[in-house]
Amino acid sequence: MHYRPIKCDDYDQLELFCIQQAKVTITTTHDEVLIGKAINLENHKEQGEFLLISCEEQGEHKVRLDKIKAISYF
Repeated sequence: MHYRPIKCDDYDQLELFCIQQAKVTITTTHDEVLIGKAINLENHKEQGEFLLISCEEQGEHKVRLDKIKAISYF
């Protein structure tokens, strides 16, 4: 599936979450809900950009940035 880049402001916010190692709740476009700590942003050629989060019980997850429907932090 073709990757659609996200807005620069949204990317900047995700970078800040990673720097702060913020705890985030992510809802994907497939209505999957993930709760964990924002770790890093990764760029995979031909696949797109991903947010790496560490979930306490589920381990690490990579979420493609254009598949994030909503994100909140606490």
